[in-house]
Amino acid sequence: MKHRPILFTALALTAVLSGPATTATAAPSPSAEAPKDQADPASADKAGLRIVKTDPEGQAAPGAAFQLLDSAGKTLAEGKTGSDGTLAFSDLAPGVVRLKETSSGSPLLGTVPDQDVVVAPGEPKLLAITDPYKSAGLTVKVTDKATGKGLPGAIVNIAPKDAKDDKGAFTLTTGPDGTAKAPLPVGKKNGSTYTATETKAPDGYRLETTPVEITAKPGAETTVALTNTATAKPTEEPTGKPTAKPTGDPTTQPTPTTSSSTSTGEPTGTPSSSSSPDIGTATSTPTATGAKPEGSLAHTGADSTNGWLLATGGLLLAAGGGAIYAARRRKNNESETGTGQHRRTDDN
Repeated sequence: MKHRPILFTALALTAVLSGPATTATAAPSPSAEAPKDQADPASADKAGLRIVKTDPEGQAAPGAAFQLLDSAGKTLAEGKTGSDGTLAFSDLAPGVVRLKETSSGSPLLGTVPDQDVVVAPGEPKLLAITDPYKSAGLTVKVTDKATGKGLPGAIVNIAPKDAKDDKGAFTLTTGPDGTAKAPLPVGKKNGSTYTATETKAPDGYRLETTPVEITAKPGAETTVALTNTATAKPTEEPTGKPTAKPTGDPTTQPTPTTSSSTSTGEPTGTPSSSSSPDIGTATSTPTATGAKPEGSLAHTGADSTNGWLLATGGLLLAAGGGAIYAARRRKNNESETGTGQHRRTDDN
């Protein structure tokens, strides 16, 4: 009888230990709701992308079309920005996707290059995109001012107006038809201003240094016209250039001749010893003893000739005077001799 309480205690302990095992077997009931509980973690693993599109001046740009591509180039999603310039993609697998802009939605705006974007689970990734304004088309034309013919070889510098350190500047060289073309970046909807300045003129032309302003508007064509004036070139040597000594110089030196062949104005005859006193008086020296013969030139030998003539004339005068003196004395002697004989005759 004393062993019965011990047996009862053992049976009660066995019943308590067996109770928790039944509860554990009931665990399958919560496991039946596992698919619903597993759906939430699956959606949390999805990624998203939100695009905000603007123009260069910060204004919303609606109507832009984008595509999301996988690594194989397959389209994962696509869409267009709304009136506020935004576009949202959701339910994307985490990883790297390629974003491609297929249209800017505006005739003034260009598109951005393709880019890779990393998307991750959680909040959608925010991506800001600014489309540039379309470049303007620039044509530079250099022509002859007189004929309008295109001139090749002209170098023109294109620079943004008021730019510092020549930032954004470049040069163009005209081709055979006198033109050169290039795109001009535009930063404003109303257009950007540039200057065109010729830095090298075509061969044979004067440089035109006056700058020309250009207003480049998005997507518009603009033309800059520059003209050059040909430099004057002499076609022949100047006609006034002397080829020899001046024609006024004497070609030959005058040579002294006899008194009869010298210039006019000198006596042509020479008195002889038998000349009468009247003739001897007529051969006096010319009244202008220092006068040069008509038509003579300075420093050509004429002075020495005149001196020679004067010397000759002096000798002639001396000879004539001596002849006259001798004739008169002979006459006087004859007269005196005749008178004396007559007197002696009378005395006899």
